[in-house]
Amino acid sequence: MNDAVHQLLQVILQGVTWAFRTIETIWVWSWSEIGAAFTMSWGDLPPWKIALGLAALVILGVILFIVFMRGVRAFGTIATAFGTMALTLAGALTLVVTAGLFSRGFQWVVASVPDNFWEKFI
Repeated sequence: MNDAVHQLLQVILQGVTWAFRTIETIWVWSWSEIGAAFTMSWGDLPPWKIALGLAALVILGVILFIVFMRGVRAFGTIATAFGTMALTLAGALTLVVTAGLFSRGFQWVVASVPDNFWEKFI
């Protein structure tokens, strides 16, 4: 049982690691593209390209604002889920520790209490 739990946790950890590395790669690429749009030379462009670029920047700003607001809401949901997960894990760990303590207590009774101790009380 213990090995199965460890293997499951390893698989989950590998999946989460892959997901975060993929997100990081996409994040870095996206911000480098956004930064390139702001650092390009705008002075030599014809007016229609400047207008198109400004419209694209306004749309980009709106998209970034919407993504930010959704991210804030999602973070609240994730934080709530993480708190629930932590409390559930703490409850499960409490049950396992309690079972371990009962087991240790039983082993102590078997090892240290004489078999005929009750005859003293009769």
